[in-house]
Amino acid sequence: MLLKSQILKKITNNKNFFINLKKSFDENTIDFISEFSNEIRKFSTKKNYDLMYLSLWSSRTKINELKKDYYFEKIKLGRGLVFHICPSNVPTNFIYSFFFGLLSGNSNIIKIPSTNFHEKKVILRTINNLFKKKKYFNLKNSNFFIDLKRDDNRIKQISSICDARVIWGGDKTIDEIRKNWIPQRAVELTFPDRYSLSIINIKKFGKLKSIEKRKIIRNFFYDTYIMNQLACNSPHFIFWIGKKNTKIINSFWNELYKFSKEHFDVKEKISINKYNNIIKNIIDYKNFGNIKRFDNFLYVVDLKKIENIENLRGFAGTFFQLNLDKLDQLSSYISKKCQTVTYFGYSEKDFKEFILKNDVRGIDRIVPIGNSFSINQFWDGYDIISNLLRVVNYEKN
Repeated sequence: MLLKSQILKKITNNKNFFINLKKSFDENTIDFISEFSNEIRKFSTKKNYDLMYLSLWSSRTKINELKKDYYFEKIKLGRGLVFHICPSNVPTNFIYSFFFGLLSGNSNIIKIPSTNFHEKKVILRTINNLFKKKKYFNLKNSNFFIDLKRDDNRIKQISSICDARVIWGGDKTIDEIRKNWIPQRAVELTFPDRYSLSIINIKKFGKLKSIEKRKIIRNFFYDTYIMNQLACNSPHFIFWIGKKNTKIINSFWNELYKFSKEHFDVKEKISINKYNNIIKNIIDYKNFGNIKRFDNFLYVVDLKKIENIENLRGFAGTFFQLNLDKLDQLSSYISKKCQTVTYFGYSEKDFKEFILKNDVRGIDRIVPIGNSFSINQFWDGYDIISNLLRVVNYEKN
C-alpha cells in the first residue's frame, strides 16, 4: 500500500510535493492572491465580466476585508489537503474554490473544468507564472491543478488521503463522487443542483426614472446571460410582486431585448439549444400561458402556476414569469433547492419577516439584482473558510 506522500508525488509528478500546513490568512498567501489579482486585471474587460469580477474579488483590499471576519483569539490552521472537484460548465469556479482552500491554510488539489474556456487558460497561465517566483516556491510544491474524468481512478486515490473534499456539481455528480471513501475525520462540503429567481416590486419599479430602470435591467442581464443561465445562482424566474401592470412588465422585457441584442452573441449552437430547451419545457410542463419570443435573444414564458419549480430551467435568455399579489405568496415556490434570490424594491426587514413568518426552508442568498455572481465565503448556507480550517482551543491556567 502506497503512503500518502507517495500517492501525492505520483499523482502530481512532483517529487517535491508536500502538505504545507499554514495558519489561515497567511501573509505569503495574501501576497500571492494579490499579485494574481494584479496580473488577471490585464486580461479583464467589460466584455469579460468573469475575469473583471475575479480581479476585483482577489484584490488585497478585498482579501484583507475578508480576513477581518476571521479575527478571533484562537489558533487557526488549515486541515491539511483539500480536494476540490469543480464543475465543467463554469469557467472561474475552480479558482475561487482554490483560494478558499488556500486562505484557510491548506494545500490543495483542484480538478479544473474539462471545457476549454478562455478564462481557464488565462487563470492557469497566470498561476503558473506566479509559481515560478522564488517567494512562492512552497505554494508551487503544495498545490496542484489536475484534469480528471469522472471515472478516473485518481479521484479515488486523492479522496482516500484528503483532509477535506469540496464537490461542486449536479446531484448525480455528487452521488457518484461520494462512492469514493474519505478518511473518518475528513470534512466534506457539497454544492449540488440549485435554482435561483428574481423578485421585483412592481409599484416601486414603476416609480423609477428611465435611467434607473435601465440600470436594473442591465444588471439583470449580467446575472443571467453571462453563463447562459447554467450557473446555479443565475435566475430563471421573475416574480412580479404587487398589482399587475402589463405596461411596466412589457417595458422591462423590451429594454432587456434591446440590451441583449447589443451585448449577447447568439451562436448557432446556443440558438438551437435554446429552442430545444423551450420545446422540452412545453412538453414536460402543462401550466404555460403565453410565450413571447424576441428573436433568438429572449424568450418570456407566462406561467399559470409552477409545480416542481426546481426542475424548470431556462437557457441563454429564457425566463418564466408569474405575478403575485404579495411577498408572502412567494413561499409556495421556495423549496430546499432554492439558492439565490435577487431583488428590487424590498428591505432587509421585509425578508426577515418573510423568512421567519413562512418557515422558509430554502434560500441561502438574498442579493440585489446585479449581484448574483458575487461569490463570497458564505455559499449554500456554508461558511466555506470556517469549514476548511481547524481551530485549536487553548485555555489559560
